[in-house]
Amino acid sequence: MVHRLLFFIFLISSGCGVQSTFINSNYHSVLPYVSQDSVSQTIFLIGDAGEPVSKGTEPTFRILTQQALQRPSVSTIIFLGDNIYPRGLPESNAPERKEMERRLNEQIGIAVLSGAGAIFIPGNHDWEYQGKNGRRALLREEEYIASQHHPNVTLLPKQGSPGPAVVDIDDVRIVAIDTQWWLHPFDKPLYPDDTSEIQTKKRFIDSLSRVLNAPQPRNIIVVAHHPLETYGEHGGFFDWKDHLFPLRKVASWLWIPLPGIGSLYPLSRMWGISDQDLSGRRNIEMRSALDSVISHSYALAYAAGHEHVLEVLAKSAKQYLLVSGKGIQKHSEALTTGEQTIFASRRQGFMRLDFLKNGNVRLGVTDTSEGEGREIFSMMLR
Repeated sequence: MVHRLLFFIFLISSGCGVQSTFINSNYHSVLPYVSQDSVSQTIFLIGDAGEPVSKGTEPTFRILTQQALQRPSVSTIIFLGDNIYPRGLPESNAPERKEMERRLNEQIGIAVLSGAGAIFIPGNHDWEYQGKNGRRALLREEEYIASQHHPNVTLLPKQGSPGPAVVDIDDVRIVAIDTQWWLHPFDKPLYPDDTSEIQTKKRFIDSLSRVLNAPQPRNIIVVAHHPLETYGEHGGFFDWKDHLFPLRKVASWLWIPLPGIGSLYPLSRMWGISDQDLSGRRNIEMRSALDSVISHSYALAYAAGHEHVLEVLAKSAKQYLLVSGKGIQKHSEALTTGEQTIFASRRQGFMRLDFLKNGNVRLGVTDTSEGEGREIFSMMLR
């Protein structure tokens, strides 16, 4: 009886989930396109793209390549982590190595074909799915990218460092950080001369503060893998299917109903069993530290992946949280909205930031789920 009651409560509470796309009524859904001549720099944001089905068949990759081709000399693609599913790049003699190389090459190929620059940010899957040998897997990925000898393609921060790594491109400052370093429970590098993780965390926060608060005319975008806020599964929201059919998280075809007992999985996630969720102890500590700096900085936006959705959230009147983690369609997760939500979608796609010569910044969200690039939301961030 208790199990039935719990299931009924969760079934009712999950009825407010986003089924496709939500747009806050206070915002226009689509702004007019701007002239390409008025754009000084374009940043593309795509996350969790490390599991393309087969060579050359991902519509999102094709559409992203087409858009980057328009003005490659002023375009940069940022892959927001989880670049190789499921456990990063294995040893060179591993039987799955060739397939994992292909998955990464599909993404590198977008930059090579378009001529745009590309920055890969580490995610938890790149750290061997937060495994014991995660640092080694990440270093292999970094070395592999460097071995391809594409000067405009790199992984940042380097050597498993938490960062921050700074890239200044004209009027844009990209600040890359490795949030999995904060969450990783196993071997990870410290700053030179540090003897403890606490020391490196403190020095990192000091360094990040200096980078984000240095007086300079550029628009600052912080890029990482884990979001500071989200209203998806990593933020504690699960729909009725997650409670009734929890085994689908193991295999998508396991539609075995487990009423009552099935809620144990989402409940454990909500109560902090995983540091990959906002409720996790390490995650709470990390977000608190980052927020203490970013909230009082010149940063315009913090962009992340990890959550397999597309979200635009208002952090404050002048700061935004962007979640662009739907690079691959096979990832389908629950999503709801909150007070901060401006836009939310479960559809496949990526985000585009156009930095205009007049100082404005235009955000566009491209839906690729139907095989064609269609902008479904846009707004001026500045």
